[in-house]
Amino acid sequence: MKRFIALAIILMSLGVAYGQWLINENFDNITSLPTGWTTRDDGDGMIWRNLNNASHAFSGTRAAFCDNYLPNQNADWLITPQLSITAGDSLHFYTRSWISTEPLKVYVSTSGTLPGNFTHQIANLTGIGTAYQLVSRDLSAFAGQNIYIGFLWNCQNYGILIDDVKIGHPLIIDAELDLPESFSFFQGETINIDFTPYVTTTDLATASLTVSGNTNVQVAINGMMVSLSSPAFNGTETLSFTLHDGSSGQSDTDTVQIIVAPEPAVDLVVTAISSPREFQYQNLSFAPALSVKNNGTVTFNDVLQVNCVITDAQGTAVYTETAFQNALIEPMGTSNISFTQNWMPAVLGTYTATFTIANEDGNPGNNSLAKAFTVVYRVTQGGPDAFGYSFIDSNAPGGPEYNWIEISETGTSSIMYGVPTFEGDDNFSEPVPLGFSFPFYGYNYTSAYVDINGELLLAENNWYDEYPGLSWDNDGNMFNYMYPIPGYTQMPGLIAVYWDDLLAVEGTSDIYFQSFGTAPDRYAVIQWNNLRFLAGTGGTPALKFQVILHENGEIVMQYHIVNTGHAPGTVPHESGRSATVAVQNATADIGLTYLREIVQNNTYIGVEPAGNLLHDGLAIRFFNDADTQAPVLLHTAPGNTFENSFTLKASIVDFSEIQSAVLHFNYGAGWLTAVPSAIEGNLYSFAISDLPLGSTFNYYFSASDVLANSSTLPAAAPNEYYSFKILPTLGAQALIVYSGNQDYQRTELPVYEDLLQSLEISYDIFNWEEYPTYTFPTGYQALFVYATTGGSGDKSLQLSSALIDYMESGTIVDPKNVFFASDGWAADSHALPNDNIKRKFNAAYLRMHYVASGFGGGTNGLAGPDVYTYQNGTLLCRPQSPIGTINTEYSVYANSPDCIFYYDEVLDTYADQVQYPEIGAFAAFTFQDGPVNGNAYLLNGVAAVALELPIYRSYYFSFDFSQLNDPAQRFELMSDLVDWFELSPVSNADDQITPVSSGINRIYPNPFNPRSTIELSMKQAGELSVDVYNLKGQRVRSLASGNYPAGMHSLSWDGTDDAGRGVASGIYYVRMSADRRSFSRRIVLIK
Repeated sequence: MKRFIALAIILMSLGVAYGQWLINENFDNITSLPTGWTTRDDGDGMIWRNLNNASHAFSGTRAAFCDNYLPNQNADWLITPQLSITAGDSLHFYTRSWISTEPLKVYVSTSGTLPGNFTHQIANLTGIGTAYQLVSRDLSAFAGQNIYIGFLWNCQNYGILIDDVKIGHPLIIDAELDLPESFSFFQGETINIDFTPYVTTTDLATASLTVSGNTNVQVAINGMMVSLSSPAFNGTETLSFTLHDGSSGQSDTDTVQIIVAPEPAVDLVVTAISSPREFQYQNLSFAPALSVKNNGTVTFNDVLQVNCVITDAQGTAVYTETAFQNALIEPMGTSNISFTQNWMPAVLGTYTATFTIANEDGNPGNNSLAKAFTVVYRVTQGGPDAFGYSFIDSNAPGGPEYNWIEISETGTSSIMYGVPTFEGDDNFSEPVPLGFSFPFYGYNYTSAYVDINGELLLAENNWYDEYPGLSWDNDGNMFNYMYPIPGYTQMPGLIAVYWDDLLAVEGTSDIYFQSFGTAPDRYAVIQWNNLRFLAGTGGTPALKFQVILHENGEIVMQYHIVNTGHAPGTVPHESGRSATVAVQNATADIGLTYLREIVQNNTYIGVEPAGNLLHDGLAIRFFNDADTQAPVLLHTAPGNTFENSFTLKASIVDFSEIQSAVLHFNYGAGWLTAVPSAIEGNLYSFAISDLPLGSTFNYYFSASDVLANSSTLPAAAPNEYYSFKILPTLGAQALIVYSGNQDYQRTELPVYEDLLQSLEISYDIFNWEEYPTYTFPTGYQALFVYATTGGSGDKSLQLSSALIDYMESGTIVDPKNVFFASDGWAADSHALPNDNIKRKFNAAYLRMHYVASGFGGGTNGLAGPDVYTYQNGTLLCRPQSPIGTINTEYSVYANSPDCIFYYDEVLDTYADQVQYPEIGAFAAFTFQDGPVNGNAYLLNGVAAVALELPIYRSYYFSFDFSQLNDPAQRFELMSDLVDWFELSPVSNADDQITPVSSGINRIYPNPFNPRSTIELSMKQAGELSVDVYNLKGQRVRSLASGNYPAGMHSLSWDGTDDAGRGVASGIYYVRMSADRRSFSRRIVLIK
């Protein structure tokens, strides 16, 4: 039991009774489930646990609890230890839902703790509400057996609790009620008496009280608590109370005299303490204050004398003062008393303030009242942030004065503004007019999106759904704890006043807005009126706060009622305990936080600063006073481009006027400057024209305001600067065309760069998702293209169009080459119409297509259409593949590779639109091993197709290249691609690409057995070395070393190493070094 019984004999008796219970568990004094208790989880990770929450425990502070966020999708078991049941044993427990209603089933197992062992159902509870109910079941049917009891919960709404579990049977104790002779109080008063010390019973939880004989005295009974009052009677009345023992069926009666004294002529009562508050603040003084009521029958008209003593945790007095105040207090009237002497706490900790009325009156028993409070450190001033905003609250000297502006009778409802119905949960309003241009972080706003959840957004955002959009009525954001401020990028232009999960109740609650004043001193008030917290119970919809936006940019937040009597749910909400109070700019990189909720690993931690809880009568002012902050520059740096004339843009904001804005740039001729070519609000544009192709453009911005505050972007300029290239660069043979948004973590791009660098291929890079239009220069011999997640929309259409133009530019003399890798591009294209340029690119130029699942195709040829996780497998190199070793398996680790098909000729739809329509593509790789019984889901399904036309070569690979998880195999395939595309390595020692005649011209036969010929040429006479290397980079054979004349030379290799031993079958590389350059070619030995 959790109740304290004062009488020693009762404790002894109950101690004996406890011994009869096999389990008597209230889950208190432990932090986990009790020893021997187990759980069974359905795999969702939400299991029964010991919850510390006094407001939700039946008694004490803890209960067994389970929750789930996916209703009707769980099966969670709470299982007791094994129990030996005897005759007369029974099960008793209390249960309730967290919100709404929940079901609960109770089973008995006689064999084990697996769910299948629980075959005897003893309870099937439905509609369990938020009030605890007692459940009792007789276990006599299991007498003489060892059993387990299992509680099975299937979530209906959110969560369920179980507390005070008793299994067994108590020792029956004779019921006894032993009351004192009398209770006394004054007429008009109410006294509350705990009868527990006067009761002897088997189990207090099953005991109850009744009363008789109360003709004049009013009696209210709640458990063992008895309330006595007598509004219209004084005198003596004898009452009979009866104790009923619900466990034994026994009862006992005792009488007591109730003495009601007449109302005193003057009865002064300390009814409330308004100061100190629950929290007071270190080094901030306050004046004690209280309310005194006259419960007497005559008017008090005299000097009221009240003593106040504040003591610390050790009982030492730290403040002792007496207030004297002339008071005229009518019967039942109240007077507010304030002390003139302030107290400034210097030490953090807990204190108690005790107020005592010194005046004599007819009832001295109610002349004193004490209140405990805590002294905490409060951050009353903060900032400035990078833009110059600071805050100060009304607790600080010089802070704003709390001056509530009530607009609930005169304002306009933001909830109903521009919409036909009242939607009070998670709902942004239509943009409400402010009535003037409000400056905020360098931008001016004339309207605001107001959320039910206590915040507003000034900038365009992705939350608001304009009426009558599908989500217009539930587009609000309650997730204040997700990211810090600044940094919550989804909340641009944020003013968080009391950002929490709030609810507006139609007919009681609303949000109002109203504008006042004349220019330049106009202001707008937005008032959240009588809202409540969505979670938790109790209280009334009384939460009331507002924000005032001034035309000069100042912001004042005011809190009228923040303590509503609300009982918390999983986390507390009152006084801002789970709220965010903050501001941040439109790009979420500058902001200032007054109060922030902290949640870690989905667990509520508290708020920071811990001392900044909100209180009634609080005002917070956000302002930008003296501008000492430099201008804030924002710029999105572009990537490499094919355009040599362009415009760079930067946003420059400052509290003061911008005096200068300059672009500094250097493309090889030293640093130059440019002034803006256009200014639109805060957006500064700089036009640059006629840059030489191949140049690298380095640049940075600088700005200063009229107060000489200056800044650069990047901040460390000119030592740090932005940079991009005007493509193509001199001598670049290949272009890596990467998907910058899809590959935002840049996991794929380094794979291509490392491989091309290892193969000494000169290349450029270009982000195909960055620019709306572009054309690939025909000077590139090859394009290596990838789209890690596929592609749809205008960007993929532009890429398809540019690739078609590039491929069409090829000639028999100068054929073009395209390698395209993607594990989703094909799947994204199959439903497109024939006139779609992307479908045309796939079908007519790659001569490849995709078929949906069920027809031999699908979005995951490796593991199947319903598998979305990464799986291991292999691909088989087919005989026609121009890259890879025939009939060799290549290891992959991938999550969604498309199964594709090839066309052996161009479809009639496109046949007259392309060159060489009669030539078809062919399978290059097929799915082989995988997770389906050792095979790929689509065994022998096509994973890569190749096409070779006189004017271009193409290769489509339905994996990301990085998903080839063997680095040696990945290198081999890229090397083969380079060979197939006829790209020539360049010297590591020479940054400039120049045409050369030295090199390896031909290797034949290749693959070979037993001998292969290597033809090479030298531009000029000189030192020549030719060596054979394996895939590990180890030299296995030297074929030439010495001085050779200019011209053609022929060497041969018979597949042996320098010692004359035959080497293993496989891939090798012939490396030639001449003219201070190196050249490599692949050679394959087959035995």
